[in-house]
Amino acid sequence: MNLQFVSRSELKDQEWNEESKQWDRPRLDRETLQRLNERSTLEAFVRVVVHLSLIVGIGWLTVVAGRQHILLAVLPFLAYCWLVGFLNGLEHEMRHRIVFTHRLEWLSEAVYFLIHVLWKTGSRNQRVSHVIHHRYTMVRGVDPEPAFPEDLSARWVRQELLGRLFTVVTLGIPDFFKTMWALIQRMRGHLHPMIQVQCSEKDLRYIKRESFAILLINVVALAVFIVLGRWDLIFLTMFAPQIGHAIAAFYHRTEHIGMMYNSSDQRLCTRGVRVSPLLQFFYGGLDEHVEHHLFPGIPSRNLTKLREAMDLSIPERKNVIACWKEIHAIARYKETHPEAVFIPDGWGGRTH
Repeated sequence: MNLQFVSRSELKDQEWNEESKQWDRPRLDRETLQRLNERSTLEAFVRVVVHLSLIVGIGWLTVVAGRQHILLAVLPFLAYCWLVGFLNGLEHEMRHRIVFTHRLEWLSEAVYFLIHVLWKTGSRNQRVSHVIHHRYTMVRGVDPEPAFPEDLSARWVRQELLGRLFTVVTLGIPDFFKTMWALIQRMRGHLHPMIQVQCSEKDLRYIKRESFAILLINVVALAVFIVLGRWDLIFLTMFAPQIGHAIAAFYHRTEHIGMMYNSSDQRLCTRGVRVSPLLQFFYGGLDEHVEHHLFPGIPSRNLTKLREAMDLSIPERKNVIACWKEIHAIARYKETHPEAVFIPDGWGGRTH
């Protein structure tokens, strides 16, 4: 694989400025930006209804198939896990509040919360973390979301992929207990250190209460299912979301791994991924990740139009397998050249 690397000293103009805290990005006229920021309630309803209906329908199919023979339930169960994992696209835009119009923000927040009940995470914790992530993308010691070592190694990349496979093979059971423990920790006010330091008292109180509510809902549901002997529902509601996360993470984890830390250019610290039109429906614009990071307030439905409107060279997107091959190749190179910085194809230099 032919990849381009340069010394960090050659990218002085793209270094993050801690004083200005400004991103290099192209300017768009106000009229174009307003047009691209428009949301579509119709599209939002279609996405929510189709996605949730598929989850319910395939979940029901899994239960019916399992009653006939457990092996008949394997494929629909994996499809169910996949759909639950790829709620990430919808959840991500709800995290940004760019799905429904302002008038229906209450509906967006309700669906957003229910997704986190199913995931056993936390809507406010995720939102606070994501605000930091966009303000300080890949800034060393500040951004809580990359969650990978700066001194990247091929061994770490292999362990990352094997970790996702382990979650699937173990049916998400170990990860279920990890998520429940994380809820207990957040309920006690123990957050990720990079989130804790920038979390307001109001947000912290909300996170504590919400973590308790999500934990209680899941514990009660689990107890009811055990009493009723509904092991099928236990797998669908408790363990399947963890499997789904692992499957979806195979795509989402490509977004920043191996890219440049402490850069003011999103094209150097963010990576997009090419997906099929079908997957794009569920992906929620996360495939056009560079464009999303340049203008986070623009809904996924307009990110392609954004790319066309910008006078800017966006790096070429590769399919997910090619992305992981690229990440592995970057890791191998950085093992012997730790100061080297990867330059994606089609970077094109400064934004202005």
